[in-house]
Amino acid sequence: MSAGLGAVLVTGATGFIGAALAARLAATGARTACIVRAESPRRARLAGIAGVEITPVASFSTPELARAVAAIRPEVVFHLAASGVNPSERDPELVVDGNVGLTTRLLAALEAHRPARFLHAGSCSEYAPAPEPARLREDHPLDPACVYGAAKAAAYLCGKAVAARLRIPFVALRLFGVYGPGEGPARLIPHLIARFRAGEAPALTPGAQARDLTYVDDVVEALIAAATSRGLESGVYNVCSSAPVRVREVAERVARSAGWPGGDLGLGRLPYRDGEPMWIVGDPSRFAEATGWRPRIALDEGVQRMLEAADAERVP
Repeated sequence: MSAGLGAVLVTGATGFIGAALAARLAATGARTACIVRAESPRRARLAGIAGVEITPVASFSTPELARAVAAIRPEVVFHLAASGVNPSERDPELVVDGNVGLTTRLLAALEAHRPARFLHAGSCSEYAPAPEPARLREDHPLDPACVYGAAKAAAYLCGKAVAARLRIPFVALRLFGVYGPGEGPARLIPHLIARFRAGEAPALTPGAQARDLTYVDDVVEALIAAATSRGLESGVYNVCSSAPVRVREVAERVARSAGWPGGDLGLGRLPYRDGEPMWIVGDPSRFAEATGWRPRIALDEGVQRMLEAADAERVP
């Protein structure tokens, strides 16, 4: 595959990662088309991004997707659309259809216009729990603890099988702990920033959970590296930092960067969720060896960028 990109298709472009990816792709000169539901209230998120083409569809049915694909004829597909990411999206039937069903329908729609590569955004939640200090590798068993993780794992398995039948190169990137500006307000760091900026202590668990956090710009670069790298074969790859950080440490770092004067960080006000894994840390070496990608944004810098973005939004 050439180092540059021609026509690309992005699904899920109204989301946190998708919008950042679409903006970056358009900035590189790629023809960047984003399939979006016509009635989506989040279409405005893309309207101000120069070079991004919005392709509205009435639904995510196979015929609708096929019509959109025929007009775009993408060389690379970035499939980031999913259901179940937000806390409000917990209906199991919708979560399964928004992951497994959408992935297989999109692949079917591409049969007449097969791309050079189909990039599927997976999740670390697909894996079975691992004990500390083990790093999750791609050959670790899939045994999700939540419906979203199960739907993501099923989307990967079904997508890989359908893509093989259609002779579409299929690459799954399992993303770990993506954070950054534009992240949903219910997520950990945006929640901490909002509470500290409001002069209030957050409500947190005791915070012993270890997580593997990756800044959104690094994830975007990983997606582009996956699209352009000649050394990347079809298969599954972890995209992560491999650097564990405890939730309590995240709270301490955000408090320090935000200038929070109080000693109360709200730790222990909430119980741990039932079945919550205490250790989710990945091994990105397979992806790094194939593409040369490495995360560049350290947590403190990422938090500072989020604080600056949050402050900019507050300016009238």
